[in-house]
Amino acid sequence: MNAGGHGADMAAAVRRVRLFGLRTGEDVWVPAEALDFHYRHSCVPDDTVVVSVELALSPGVRAESEASIADIVAWRRANQPGGANAGSVFTNPPGDSAGRLIDAAGGKGLRIGTAEVSTKHANFIQADPGGSADDVAAVMQAVTTLVRDATGVELVPETRMVGFAGTLGGPAAAPSRPDPSRGDS
Repeated sequence: MNAGGHGADMAAAVRRVRLFGLRTGEDVWVPAEALDFHYRHSCVPDDTVVVSVELALSPGVRAESEASIADIVAWRRANQPGGANAGSVFTNPPGDSAGRLIDAAGGKGLRIGTAEVSTKHANFIQADPGGSADDVAAVMQAVTTLVRDATGVELVPETRMVGFAGTLGGPAAAPSRPDPSRGDS
């Protein structure tokens, strides 16, 4: 994965990564050039975990950096949910936004067990305190199906679920819609 936002991504700073193969037990350092970085992508296999990263950073002007970070934090607080989530869940398809597609397909507020599509930004899945990764995976699968059925677009997850069967993993469960009588929105 090549995480990024606000005009920057990790690929620009990564010098090398230490990888651990979950199936093989192999522990190896790999140079950035060998990772095939591009939008929300690297060639790190799904059964491999990034253990550490060596970055090549450049010094900046402290006041400019603090102002930039403050602007980004303010934008995120205004536009993205806080709480227990792993950030954006699906990559943006070319020329569109995963959050817009999920919202247009009626996915905001879709809930399975302890996980729910955020009502603030549809490309985020919120987990309740003590929430279940199985429920998050089930919401991911339900959203993928919902968007595919409504638009024909196959969403691609940027969240990697380690230890789950299949692409998204998790058990199949029936989604529920927000219940205004419970104060859901």
